[in-house]
Amino acid sequence: MPKQHHDYVSGRQKSERKDNLRKAKKKMRPNSHGRSPRQREWDHLAEDEWDSPGFYEDERVMPLGSQSRHKVVEAIAKQSIKKAGEQIDLDPDALPEGTVQGVVIEAAGEQCVVQVDGRQMDCVVRRSLLVKETTFTSVAAAGDNVAVRLGENGSSAVEQVLPRRSVLARPEGKTFYRQLVAANIDQVLVVASWRKPAIWPELIDRYLIAAERNHLEAVICVNKVDLVEDPEELEEALQPYRDAGYQVLLTSAETGAGVENLNALLKDAVTVFTGLSGVGKSSLLSAVQPGLSLRALSIGERGKNRNQGRHTTTLASLYPLKEGGAVIDTPGIREFGLAFLERHELDAFYPEMAAWIGACAFADCTHTHEPDCAVKEAVAVGEMSTMRYENYVKILESLAG
Repeated sequence: MPKQHHDYVSGRQKSERKDNLRKAKKKMRPNSHGRSPRQREWDHLAEDEWDSPGFYEDERVMPLGSQSRHKVVEAIAKQSIKKAGEQIDLDPDALPEGTVQGVVIEAAGEQCVVQVDGRQMDCVVRRSLLVKETTFTSVAAAGDNVAVRLGENGSSAVEQVLPRRSVLARPEGKTFYRQLVAANIDQVLVVASWRKPAIWPELIDRYLIAAERNHLEAVICVNKVDLVEDPEELEEALQPYRDAGYQVLLTSAETGAGVENLNALLKDAVTVFTGLSGVGKSSLLSAVQPGLSLRALSIGERGKNRNQGRHTTTLASLYPLKEGGAVIDTPGIREFGLAFLERHELDAFYPEMAAWIGACAFADCTHTHEPDCAVKEAVAVGEMSTMRYENYVKILESLAG
């Protein structure tokens, strides 16, 4: 088969596969299958009732009232966040009998693409997994280790999601559920661009907070530095992040600047590429490892989305790297909520505030309107970044009381 025709067929097959995954995701809603949960007041359950024949291992016992329900789900979510950074040693002998271990490349609803022994296959997710309460809106995500039962004619199935050592997730609407972005990752590369679209510090801060809450290392990568007109302006904008202890990389997928440093960072680690649409995540990945068949579209020049990125990646996808490690390319996200983060916890995620928080007049100071606030005084005299402080205030206002 001619190479040009082969590339066309391969690209079309991949496009059709992603279309099928997207359709499955639209049809799939969390916990939409299986038995309906029984409504019972679990405060009144006797201890031995939990093991009674009427209860199934994967059955959800629901308290009466949506308020109680939300409290239960929130408690599970907070618990899973605390455990997210724990290291997990997988035991191959612990797999269900008759299954093999694989890693999820892409996932959507009841379907996912899994790599097993170097080859990729379409798999369905067992319905028994869909009814288990996890606070996530999906069972699996790119990067998950799973137990797969191999079948014939495309009938392979995910029987079990193996323990995760880390997750990156975002809230699902106004519910207590979270959308899994990626699993089993070591670091988050927060990609921004200097121009087209313009750098957005508040969004960078949100990703940094999300990474730290999940015990993940975060690195800031500013792409498209070939568009920089004033180098001093660039350095002034990024210095607050360096002062706060964050590593900052400067790259250009167009010229290749900084790609060697990026390669060294990615080696032997699982890294999530995340950031606003159009900042050049896919282009950077192609520069790191040519031949990944990633799609990159130009920035819109007209209409309401002028100079904003177009969504070129629609599903989080895992790509193994030849030099070791892997990257997960994620859809561009214009908003990144911080699920279950309470207002009084936010200042702990701004390292540069640590020296001043204890000197505030009030122990519960929000550093916004209170008198004798050491943080505000530090900002006023230039000892703390005004830009970072303004980001803090914006994010604080977006958090629930």
